[in-house]
Amino acid sequence: MHLMIPHAGALDDAARHAFAGLALPHLTEQLARLTAAETWGTDEYSPQPPHHLALAALRGQAVPSAAAWAVDAGPDLAWALMTPVHLAVGTDGVDVLPPAALHLSESEAARLVGVLKELWPEAEGWQWRTLDATRWAIGHASALDGLQAASIERAAGRPIEPWLPDSRVLRRWQNEAQMLLHGHALNIEREARGEHVINAVWIGDIGRAGAASAEITVDDRLTEPLLSGDLAAWADAWQRLDAGPLAQPLDSLTLCGERFARRFTRQPLSLLQKLRRRLQPPDPAAVLEAL
Repeated sequence: MHLMIPHAGALDDAARHAFAGLALPHLTEQLARLTAAETWGTDEYSPQPPHHLALAALRGQAVPSAAAWAVDAGPDLAWALMTPVHLAVGTDGVDVLPPAALHLSESEAARLVGVLKELWPEAEGWQWRTLDATRWAIGHASALDGLQAASIERAAGRPIEPWLPDSRVLRRWQNEAQMLLHGHALNIEREARGEHVINAVWIGDIGRAGAASAEITVDDRLTEPLLSGDLAAWADAWQRLDAGPLAQPLDSLTLCGERFARRFTRQPLSLLQKLRRRLQPPDPAAVLEAL
């Protein structure tokens, strides 16, 4: 079994402190058994998170296509993930609130999709998939080709400026969506309830699926709490990971941080290497800090 864990580590000092206080015996055991192999990624400013880059490499693709993977699509259409967001305007700029902060219901999502289909109509070849309340996908045979944008996993919970797309087409679509959502009845209702209005959409993770698949189990339970800044929930999810999937026999383990994804695999060890690892087991905190 090859287990991949996105958002296993973060550069934020508070997240590092939260992780350092955890007892994760099965993660420590796995790192003592397995040996570091491939590494993917560059830095925390790349538009795609490292786990997307790792999945692309393991699928034999040159670039990630997380939207196409999410809908389990073939190569006939290019796909993009569309995420409803609240852009919070402050004195220091504009922040993208994490999608979980919206507490958007499925019925509300359906109303938003209904109005946004005016901009991406099915009559013009657009296909829609609602993956969950805050994650939708749009597909087209040609209109998305050549467009590049940062993943929502990069922008969520952060200032928007570094992640805005260069593409004029994407910027125009986002502006048109903002105008369509402004004053929408759903937002008037949400504002009256004291909830965040949906004043924009994020379009990213664009691409076509490759022909190959990969036998990888991606456990993303750390993603939402980390993007939302809920470190208590993130630490709790880590402990459940350790007691669950990490307690199982693994052939490969890929740990992903903000800069790099690193794969650890089973490789023959000499008796001396086994002894050294038993006497000085790897420090999980140090391993994740390097990611």
